[in-house]
Amino acid sequence: MKLSYREKVGLLIVVVLAVIIVFVAWPIKTIKANIKAHKEEQTTVKAEYDETQRKIAEIPVIEGNINALYESSKGLSEKFVEHMDNIEVAHYFETLLNKEPYKKSGKNDLEIIDGLTVSNAGTGVIPFYYYTPDVITYPILEAADTNGNLLETTDKALYEKTKDALAYSEFEQQTVETRTVTVPMKFKKDALLALEDELAKNETGIRISSVEIDDYTFNYITEIPEDKGYSTGTVTFEFYTMQQIQKPDFSK
Repeated sequence: MKLSYREKVGLLIVVVLAVIIVFVAWPIKTIKANIKAHKEEQTTVKAEYDETQRKIAEIPVIEGNINALYESSKGLSEKFVEHMDNIEVAHYFETLLNKEPYKKSGKNDLEIIDGLTVSNAGTGVIPFYYYTPDVITYPILEAADTNGNLLETTDKALYEKTKDALAYSEFEQQTVETRTVTVPMKFKKDALLALEDELAKNETGIRISSVEIDDYTFNYITEIPEDKGYSTGTVTFEFYTMQQIQKPDFSK
């Protein structure tokens, strides 16, 4: 079939349009779609970059906070002895109980008279000891306290103790390694009290959990002069140990 001149021109226009659509318009549409997707991706990446920069800027502050927490925690952990085996624990107590202020004029006012018994290590919590006020008239105060500050205004000292007791009751108890150490001893009353005071003053990880005194008169009546003022008995200690906190290393 022979095409007329007009048909040839029309066919040429169709071919040109097809070429424009296939090789020009379609790629442009694809490029525009890619540009849009890239812009959206760029926005996301920019947001992630800004967030990363914000976190980087916070690093010195975070490091400072961590170091401050480490320093305060280190002061607390230093009050405790690090992990020991049972033989080391026995030696530690023998050294503790044969030093001043319990040894006077070459004679122990408090001495170990038999072998120590050391339990195997376990985990336990350190309880918090605090004064809990017993306000007998609290129901009356509560009924009269329309402004919420009656206890504070009527008894400032009791208010402070009540507030402290509430704060301490919210503290989380810490889990540490613990042993029970049982020590048969001969001691004077003053020396035993001095031991208790020493442990409390130094805030060590040791506390006396029980004391059994064989003679509550401390040999008030005795035919042996050197025994006067002494009693035998058993003192049971709770011995808490804790690993020392490692200094944070920010270089890794």
